[in-house]
Amino acid sequence: MKPVFVRDVMHQGVVTCNPDVTIREAARMMVAAGVRALVVTDNECGLIGIVSQTDLVGATLLRPNVHYWDGLRVRDVMTTNVITVTPDTTLEDAARLLVGGRIHRLVVVSNDEPCRPVGMLSMGDIVRDLILANDEM
Repeated sequence: MKPVFVRDVMHQGVVTCNPDVTIREAARMMVAAGVRALVVTDNECGLIGIVSQTDLVGATLLRPNVHYWDGLRVRDVMTTNVITVTPDTTLEDAARLLVGGRIHRLVVVSNDEPCRPVGMLSMGDIVRDLILANDEM
């Protein structure tokens, strides 16, 4: 069986935000773009974190009132230890990272520039690929 690569299954492109964006604005950006996570970037390296819907919901549990939530920035709730893959990573290896790390998505970075995000790979992408592969048999 021929290997499947991340590039064959990933969502191309990413929705990004600055770490100083409020989490309320980040939530609005996710809803408007129809995504469940934003890649957090800066001007120096590019990729510095990821903020997901789970991070935003977790932040609501910390708030004693709505004003506290409004004061939070993406930098306050984002994950900074981002696990990345390249488009040339096999889907099997990427799936192992997702399952082993108990995470829902990986940031796909450029082969040439590891700080430049070029796409996202989610558990849903892998499930969709499994369904399509089984339907073709």
